[in-house]
Amino acid sequence: MFVKARLANLQAVDVNAFDVIYICPHRSELGTLVFRRHRTPPRRALFIELPFAAPCGSIDHIRDVLDPQRFQDGWLP
Repeated sequence: MFVKARLANLQAVDVNAFDVIYICPHRSELGTLVFRRHRTPPRRALFIELPFAAPCGSIDHIRDVLDPQRFQDGWLP
């Protein structure tokens, strides 16, 4: 399963529904891996499209929205 979302639409996304999460530049299909569930094949992927002029700290913002209490241990540095 492949899902693409914009940074502004993350409130309705459940991090538990995905095995891998990538961030990608505006209008791009290539992304940077920021989350990988351990011991699970990457079958369910979420691609988060950043805005054209992405603000600094976007990855931290994504973590705060998707996993505010840091229950998931798959976040990559």
